[in-house]
Amino acid sequence: MKLCSYHFIFLFASCSIRSSTPLMCITLMTSTNKRPSVTSARSLHATANHDGNENNVILQSECHCGKVVLEITLPREYSSDDADVKVWNCHCYSCRRYHTASHVSYLQVPRGQISINSPKMIGKYTSSCSSLDEGTDKVMERWYCTECSSKLLSVVSTTITKNDEKSEREQSNDCLVNLGPINSDTIPQAHSRRWKEQLKQIENNLHSSQEESPSCRWAGVLPSNTEMSYSARRRMQLPKSKMWSGSCECGACKYEITLKHLTQLQHCYCNLCRKLSGSPYSTWLPVDKEHFQWKQSDAVTLVRTTPVGQRHICSKCRGVLTIVYDEQPTLIWPCAGGLDDATLPDSSGEMGTLLSRVCHICCRHLPPWIDLPEDDTEKLPDAC
Repeated sequence: MKLCSYHFIFLFASCSIRSSTPLMCITLMTSTNKRPSVTSARSLHATANHDGNENNVILQSECHCGKVVLEITLPREYSSDDADVKVWNCHCYSCRRYHTASHVSYLQVPRGQISINSPKMIGKYTSSCSSLDEGTDKVMERWYCTECSSKLLSVVSTTITKNDEKSEREQSNDCLVNLGPINSDTIPQAHSRRWKEQLKQIENNLHSSQEESPSCRWAGVLPSNTEMSYSARRRMQLPKSKMWSGSCECGACKYEITLKHLTQLQHCYCNLCRKLSGSPYSTWLPVDKEHFQWKQSDAVTLVRTTPVGQRHICSKCRGVLTIVYDEQPTLIWPCAGGLDDATLPDSSGEMGTLLSRVCHICCRHLPPWIDLPEDDTEKLPDAC
């Protein structure tokens, strides 16, 4: 189906993952410079943006540092013929681990309707995805900003062997744009409502059941012992310590957590968490630094991402692993999406016994295409 009569050019960057010696600490905060202009980019999308076609709408997705901007052209009004444009959630292990999140939300759209202003700033990390056909040579090329590690989109590619010697990768006609980094103010209400309805449907939540793949053990879990006050629960010591482990998707960064008392989960919807993860939100848990240990850290890079905090990021796959706040020198906040399923409790009920609190923070940045759960958890407009 053709959504418009003109053509959009999607420039596929030829750059791969940058290999360099990991830095001990680097600074990377939102640039104060003027946002890169898509109208001056080689994508040539500016012509289409102002061609007078009132039947289309242009969404914008931007990385944290502002150097990479995507523009996605969609029909202003959906119809029953718009099967090429849809949204869905993937809960498979590979997607969860790469995005260090409970799941990732994708906007599936023909690649001809996407433009990018700075293809040279795009890095690619190749991994699997359980949503791909089994027994094929298909892989997921995951695209990120090489400057700030924001996760932007994925492209399915297939290995093609030519002349029994040379292998090449052939990219599919569709791209999977991560919904998390899309600027909310560029999304029409009609699209937000449609996406919200689609993302709630079981058929649009792939690999979310225990039978299909190892489920995310901590997603949707609520604390037990709620008859006790939070101040009492947070001081509770565990009768026996728990050993949890975690890592990035490529496995170059690994850590262990010794859990000696109840912990908490904070689901954050801020723009920074959504851009760096590419997912709807990131979930964090506080751990005493003395109970956190890197087991493999050659690729660990400590990056200053805000004036008040830094993040440990893998320099190979760009997975975001922790937050360290300047005003909390004794704490480290691992990202729950990096926890190894095998070391966590087998049931949500048992997981709840290890939690003192679950809350949703930075809710004023909540994307318009998702709803907060209807439960008794705290929903806070800002960080706490």
